[in-house]
Formats: sequence, C-alpha cells, structure tokens
Amino acid sequence: MASPLTVKRNDYRTNPKRQDIPTPHWLCDELAALFPNASTILDPACGDGRLLAPFARRGRKTIGLDVKHGQDFLAMRESVACDLVVCNPPFNLGVGRMLGSEVFLRQILALCGNVPIALFCPMGFRLNQRLKSSRWKWLRDECPAKITSLMMLPLNVFEGVEFHAEIVFFNAPELAPHLFPTGGGGAELAGDEQRGTNEGKAPNESSSATPPL
Repeated sequence: MASPLTVKRNDYRTNPKRQDIPTPHWLCDELAALFPNASTILDPACGDGRLLAPFARRGRKTIGLDVKHGQDFLAMRESVACDLVVCNPPFNLGVGRMLGSEVFLRQILALCGNVPIALFCPMGFRLNQRLKSSRWKWLRDECPAKITSLMMLPLNVFEGVEFHAEIVFFNAPELAPHLFPTGGGGAELAGDEQRGTNEGKAPNESSSATPPL
C-alpha cells in the first residue's frame, strides 16, 4: 500500500500507472549477483526478460513466462523445474483483496516446490496486517517458504512512480538478513562475503519461453 504522500505525488486517479513497471537494469544485476550458483531460474512475470538477462549472460538456463506473451503462469497446472524463482509481479491483480505478490507466491510454491524465491512486494505485503488477517496467519503458520532476508528499496527505484516496496527473499539463508541495494555496487552476502560471478560466458541454454532481450 502506498503512503498518502506517494498517493498524492503519483496522482493515481488522473495519471494511472501501468501494471508492468520494469525493474531497473542495475537492480537486476545486483539481484542476480546474489545467486551465482543458481542453474535454472524462473521468472513467472518476466515482462521484457530483464530480471533473467544477467543469469542468461552467465550461461544459466532461464525460463521466462508472461501473460503478455500468451503464457499465464497463474493459470498453469503443470510443475516447473527450477532451483530459483525471481519475480516482480503486478502488485494489484484485482483478485479480491489478495495482493498480486501473494497470488504469485502461492502459485510458485504450488508449481515449483519450496525453492529459493526473490519476490518484489509492496511494503503492505508484510506490514499492512491485523492480528486476524488471513495473509498474516498464512505467512506465519502455513506458508512452507520462510522469509530469510529483506532488501529495502528506495522510494524512487521504479521509473515514473514513487512506491514503498521491498524484495522479500524466501529459503535463502546464505544471504545476509537485511540487504541494501547499492545502485551498481553489489548487495551484501552473509558474513560480508561477496560471491564471484561468471560474466562473459556464453549461455548454455535458455527457455524458448523467455522473450528475446
């Protein structure tokens, strides 16, 4: 949920924002650097494929799906084999009161199993809760994926809109519990150890579902 300040600045009523605001390329690079050992990466709301691009450049197999390309992940029933999911979904899908991030998280767990997940979420995903909120109870008591790290994002990280958002990491205990993007430098890992990357290697394989970059 955006704060009243950002609601006023963004002027949603007279200037509605697109649902597929892209992730900045520098943030895509920093996110990928946190998972140098991932071999098969899924983005179920890939848009133009930019979250997957840094992995593909390192020769990893990438699977990109997006409803705009005729691949509706939320309607799928077959499982998807991967060892990492990265996803910046639409925050508002118009599905009752359930946030888009929760809808995608539930489907990721159903189709991919309890794999590591990096999920972009509005701050309200965790914080806009009451003691009897269904999302609060599900995340606390029923969700098989456990929150292991958080990356706070600057208010103006997305072009053309100011919004309180963060990346919630599930099942990634090797990461530091609280991460900060650096705008091109590189986020921290647990123990302040920076992991190496494999820049420059030719891709080994990428899914045909991944749109061209």
